[in-house]
Amino acid sequence: MNKYCVNRFKFQTKEVSRNNKTNNSGVYIQGDVDGTGQTIEYYGVIHEIIEVRYSGWLKKKIVLFRCEWIDPSHRGTKVDHQYNIIKVKHTRKYISYVPFINTQNAKQVYYAPYPLRRNKTDWWVVIKSKHVGRIEIDNVLTVAYQNDVAIVQQQVDVELETTLQHSQHILEEVFDDEIMNVEEEISKNEKNESFDDEEWDENENKTTEEEE
Repeated sequence: MNKYCVNRFKFQTKEVSRNNKTNNSGVYIQGDVDGTGQTIEYYGVIHEIIEVRYSGWLKKKIVLFRCEWIDPSHRGTKVDHQYNIIKVKHTRKYISYVPFINTQNAKQVYYAPYPLRRNKTDWWVVIKSKHVGRIEIDNVLTVAYQNDVAIVQQQVDVELETTLQHSQHILEEVFDDEIMNVEEEISKNEKNESFDDEEWDENENKTTEEEE
């Protein structure tokens, strides 16, 4: 076969992708953990898609990718952890003969060349493809759910709070009786202001009637 869909990816061989606008022949798999605790990733290109059927067993078959792999060592693969950029040297091949992989373990990548850097013609930048029909979110926000009982918090004016602070940041104890007296005084002032406004409106109306 020259095309195969698996793991929500559409893979093609290198020969087929060469004549298309989109290149789907890039592949990578995760290997063992190295001495530093990092998982080794192998990057390559699909050259052939093979379906193996077992005689004597009904519906027993397996699909394999025959790939050409790039050297996974630091000579062929470089990872910039600061900018999360992976570069591979496509001219340096993997020496070990392990061309076949199970399609169930394959993930898709795209290789972007350096068009304006002559000293980077042998290097490609690895771009990992996303699954078809799926949106991946790296940073998941915590969802807030509404409580059964509403909690009302008192809002304090920041400017008013700063003006009421003591210049030397001295805290004084205030009793409930003093707070009650202050609230009563404020309510009286508000009533007087409303009464003055009504009286001013009546005087203004009288003046307007006399002028007419």
